[in-house]
Amino acid sequence: MQMKIVGALVLGLVTAAAIGIPVLAQQMAPADAVKARQDLMKGLFPNHFRAFVAIARGESTDIASLPEKTQLAVAEVRKLPALFPPGTGREAVPATRGKPEIWSERAEFEANAAKLADETAKLGDIAKGGNLDAVKAQVAAVNQACTGCHGGPPKSGGKFRFEAE
Repeated sequence: MQMKIVGALVLGLVTAAAIGIPVLAQQMAPADAVKARQDLMKGLFPNHFRAFVAIARGESTDIASLPEKTQLAVAEVRKLPALFPPGTGREAVPATRGKPEIWSERAEFEANAAKLADETAKLGDIAKGGNLDAVKAQVAAVNQACTGCHGGPPKSGGKFRFEAE
């Protein structure tokens, strides 16, 4: 019972934060919006996706923790589009790696972010069944969704991300 209350509280806080991000990002200075999105992206793997990959590689079998971890990851991923408001490209902040296509092909960018969130949420649902092979297959689907915006590690660049210099 206490776990359900804690889970509901965490989900409520995450939802409130996600709702406030679009408004906050619109009010941020361009450099602050870029920093916020870079911080979020830098945290996705170590804070969330590393646990998924560890299971897929056979380094962990902690499937039971995935439903909660995926909820938190989905909340973070859903913030991404709002952290790319107009005026936060390289013309305003040269340090950003966001390509102009983020803004010129906005619908595709947002669809890719939504797909990543959806595939990650599916991982949590699949994990509830306890089937390790199904979890591994869904981790691959999450990884594929990540490549919708960028090709992989920083040096890969991608449709919506400049290659790391």
